[in-house]
Amino acid sequence: MDISEIQTIEHDVIVVGAGGAGLSAAIECSSQGLSTGLICKSLLGKAHTVMAEGGVAAALGNVDNRDHWKVHFRDTM
Repeated sequence: MDISEIQTIEHDVIVVGAGGAGLSAAIECSSQGLSTGLICKSLLGKAHTVMAEGGVAAALGNVDNRDHWKVHFRDTM
């Protein structure tokens, strides 16, 4: 990219992160009439909140003695 191609855009608010909290903050700021910029390190819709897919998972070992945090880590990461 040539330096002459860089644009400067000014906003009242900059929100960093496009997960659930970041998008909620950006929507609220925009609804209050503020010029709002959103910065995301990945494609929109691919933030960690979306990838979590809801739910809670844990390795407690209280139902199956083969349940272990290392297995849980391997399965979820």
